[in-house]
Amino acid sequence: MTKSIVKLLDEAIIPAIALIVGKMIGLFLASVFFKLNFTIEQGGVLKFLPAIHFNDVSGYILAENYSNLAMLCVAALGTIFVIVRAHFFNQSHIHPYVQTKLIHFNIESLIAPSYDLYHQAAIWLTYLWLVVGFLVASTIFGITFFQISAVAFIIAANFSWILALDVQREVEISRLKP
Repeated sequence: MTKSIVKLLDEAIIPAIALIVGKMIGLFLASVFFKLNFTIEQGGVLKFLPAIHFNDVSGYILAENYSNLAMLCVAALGTIFVIVRAHFFNQSHIHPYVQTKLIHFNIESLIAPSYDLYHQAAIWLTYLWLVVGFLVASTIFGITFFQISAVAFIIAANFSWILALDVQREVEISRLKP
């Protein structure tokens, strides 16, 4: 049990950093692309981080929506990458032809055991659902557009369903093993 918790914590660091960086890049690109006026001041919520202030509320909402969209894209891409790996490159049920091709192209490192893949999938899906929760709360407060939250929910629900099907397949395979 503690080994799994340590594994989950270890797997959680890179996705968390990726989400933060994705949100920051989305905020920066939206500000530059839409030529939004903002100022950077010292000490925001955390004293060591800079605070960004937009000159008008509409500029803030526009930048926030695009940064939320960027954060959602990072969470969705990370999740889909892990789900594709779990579905097609899982050590327990990889097709022999695919495994042969991966070895031929010297990329057999894509093949991973279920233990690693499902821990990664659990982390990415958790972050994806946290992003959905954040977006829904942001929509309730009138900052994020409803469409972004709705799309985020649909993506998270579908990815969860796909992973559940893969886990079910993994359970069936383990039952058949002697």
